[in-house]
Amino acid sequence: MIGVLIGIVILAIIVYLGVLAYQQRVRKQVAALTTKKESMMTIPLADEIKLVGEMSLTGHSLENYEDLQADYTDIKENRFERIDQQLSQLTDDSRGINLPQLRQSLNKVTQLVDETDELIQSVQADLANLQEVDKQHRQAVHELEQKYQGLRKTLLAKNFAFGPSIDQLEERLSQLEDDFDTFTQLTKEGDHERAADVLEQLKEDTSILDDLIADIPPLYRDLTVTYPDQVKELKSGYQQLSDQHYHFGEMNLPDLIQKIEGRINENLATLKDLRPEDAQVVNDRIANQIDQVYDLMQTELDAKAPVTANLDGVAKFIAHAQNQSHTLLNELDRLGQNYTLDHQELETARELNEQIRTIDGIYQADVQAIADKQATYSQILEHQEHQNKDLTQIEEQQGQILKSVAGLVDEERQARETLQQFDFNLHSLRRQVENLNLPGIPQTYLDYFFVVRDEVAQLATDMDQPQIDMERITKQLLIIQTDLDTLKEKTEDLIDSSQLAEQLLQYANRYQVSHEDVATASKKASQLFEKDFQYAQALETIATVLDEVEPGSYKRLEDAYYNRKGTQKPEKKPAE
Repeated sequence: MIGVLIGIVILAIIVYLGVLAYQQRVRKQVAALTTKKESMMTIPLADEIKLVGEMSLTGHSLENYEDLQADYTDIKENRFERIDQQLSQLTDDSRGINLPQLRQSLNKVTQLVDETDELIQSVQADLANLQEVDKQHRQAVHELEQKYQGLRKTLLAKNFAFGPSIDQLEERLSQLEDDFDTFTQLTKEGDHERAADVLEQLKEDTSILDDLIADIPPLYRDLTVTYPDQVKELKSGYQQLSDQHYHFGEMNLPDLIQKIEGRINENLATLKDLRPEDAQVVNDRIANQIDQVYDLMQTELDAKAPVTANLDGVAKFIAHAQNQSHTLLNELDRLGQNYTLDHQELETARELNEQIRTIDGIYQADVQAIADKQATYSQILEHQEHQNKDLTQIEEQQGQILKSVAGLVDEERQARETLQQFDFNLHSLRRQVENLNLPGIPQTYLDYFFVVRDEVAQLATDMDQPQIDMERITKQLLIIQTDLDTLKEKTEDLIDSSQLAEQLLQYANRYQVSHEDVATASKKASQLFEKDFQYAQALETIATVLDEVEPGSYKRLEDAYYNRKGTQKPEKKPAE
């Protein structure tokens, strides 16, 4: 029981100490709020209200000022008094123990103090803004007045520099003056919101007028001084060149110059409408067209000297190409009587000759135009450049054709010599075979021999024609040479196989009595040799059985044969 009482006492002490601590905290917050309120009261809102009130505000600015004045009265006569009352009441309440009520009262007065502080800062800022706007507008009045006076002075002093644009520029200046007077009056009256709207438009219009005054004079000067002077110079230059018999092909310079003058007059109207950007675009085109006419004149002036200097050289070049063409055609005609020209040499040479005639025709027309004083030198210079290029290519082609046919005679001579050699080789091979005194010649060998013989005979016939096709002859020579080499190999095979077979049959006689298989093989080999003329098979038949009876005998006899013959043994055994 005593412990419970002690606990209750301790709890009561804790609660009491807590109440005292909270009361002390509330009193500190009251002191802080009191200090903040006294600080707010030191702000010189009254002086600022009075200062702005002396600005003679009207319109929306006056309405804003009156609202700020009402806020100031509320702060001074109402809010500060309510704060004092609530803080005094809160001080008294802080001695009691109604903590919830105490906390509610503290929050209420804190909110009132914060709201009042925010209101004071807002009023102070709005007052400062009204003063700043008034200052800016008065400064703008001064600056715009100086700008306006500068623009007016420029238009008055240099109105000659604006040409047809001057009337509209003065009209815009007059409108600018009216707007400036309106802005000045609104600023003096203190209606800064309406003045601000006028100021933005006034700045834009002033900037536009300033740009127009800066942009128009150089454009007008080009249209009235620079370009007319250049047009005058173009007319004079054209007349001088025309008197000196210069011509400009299809380009009608007087018409071009007249069009330039028309565009100059049209662009003056564009300036009158105060459209300098459009006028600048047209001015650039006019400048380019003037440069184009200058270039056309200069091109003709520059072309005359090289044209005159080139005339003799081009004439000689054409004459040389004509002579070479004549020589080439005669040579091709001569060769064409004896040889077939398979690569359109004559047709190509005639085409080249026709090209030379065309070039000469253009050259003669140009010379006549110069003589008649009707020449357009730039066109003639272009003709000369193409003529030199084309004649160079023509002479190169002529040289290539001449080179391609120049060796036909030598080729024919070499072909006839080769033909004689082929005929000699054929007779030589035939004699070699006949000297063997064989019982007969294998049909396969005879067939191949006759093929080669017919090829040589055909070659001889083709070369005895009135017109020789050397390209075909060359192909025949290559084919015959290959076939003749093959025939030589076949002839060597026939000689070797028949001679060796004959020797082996004689050597096998020593074994016919003692070896029945040798006798049988000898009989078969003799049949192949004497009746069938298959010398390679006869050799293989007898060589096989001899190697069985006397190993190495065939190799020994074969080596002895080739040693006597004085040639190397073929890598392969003789074929059939």
